[in-house]
Amino acid sequence: MASYEQEELWRSAKALSTDKATLAVLQRLQDRSVSDWMGSPPEAVAKRDDAYHMVRAIAAFRDELTALAAEPTITQFNRRLNRA
Repeated sequence: MASYEQEELWRSAKALSTDKATLAVLQRLQDRSVSDWMGSPPEAVAKRDDAYHMVRAIAAFRDELTALAAEPTITQFNRRLNRA
């Protein structure tokens, strides 16, 4: 069984990954970055790159949060496989 701290981390990640405010903030950041990219002139390479990297960072954050929230389920599934 995982330590209390690990279980608390999993619970926090699950709560954060389904929190409407968190999801709204991430969506706003993504929308703003896409808008910056689309509104930038083609020669503004640095601004376009920054917007692209921001969108990728938001996606990476969402993916890691989802993975962390799913760890207990995955761990339980793996334990069942090992018992069989």
